[in-house]
Amino acid sequence: MVVNEEKPKYPMKWIVVGVIIGIAIIASTVLFLVNRPRPEITLLDGHGYMQGLNYLYRVDVAVKNNGGGGWVTVHAEISTTGRYEKQDQRVYLDAGESKSLQYVFDISFWGTLFSSIEYSAWAVPD
Repeated sequence: MVVNEEKPKYPMKWIVVGVIIGIAIIASTVLFLVNRPRPEITLLDGHGYMQGLNYLYRVDVAVKNNGGGGWVTVHAEISTTGRYEKQDQRVYLDAGESKSLQYVFDISFWGTLFSSIEYSAWAVPD
């Protein structure tokens, strides 16, 4: 008498391979997220000055990376009455590294005589 034994649908070795691949994907994702840059603005200062007949407004920004190394985009913006402008700079920061950046905005002198200038900056990892 012949007994017909059914083979398992998925052999145990393929289940083990699948589990190992799943663990590898999860581990690499966690390492990627943990080692991403975590930028922090540590200095934000702005002031206006005349250069020739132009009134320029300079925003100084220092950014520190509190995470792993990587690319960071630092945004700076100014806003006056009826005017808004934003500039971006992309920098590479190693873990723990700080960089100072300058943004120069060319704005109308007469428009700023009677209005305040507001400025801000923020950084995001790429």
